[in-house]
Amino acid sequence: MVTYILLGVCAVSMIANLALLISTKDDATRAVLADMVFYLMLAFYIGWAILNDTSIVYEVLLLGALLGLLSTVSVSRILSKGRR
Repeated sequence: MVTYILLGVCAVSMIANLALLISTKDDATRAVLADMVFYLMLAFYIGWAILNDTSIVYEVLLLGALLGLLSTVSVSRILSKGRR
């Protein structure tokens, strides 16, 4: 039951983020929302993996988290124009 609630919340959040991503004109907001959509897709995959038995759940989530971290750091560097 909780897994279905997780999937529903992720789906509603994904739709809201995509609607905001389409309607906004600011590049910085679009970059942040794109990262948010990526992390929502990982959360949706976690919910799906709980319901379905698969052997590569851990590897996919670990790779997604590492790529998400690199993406977030690179977007923040771009938005700050390289300042630390």
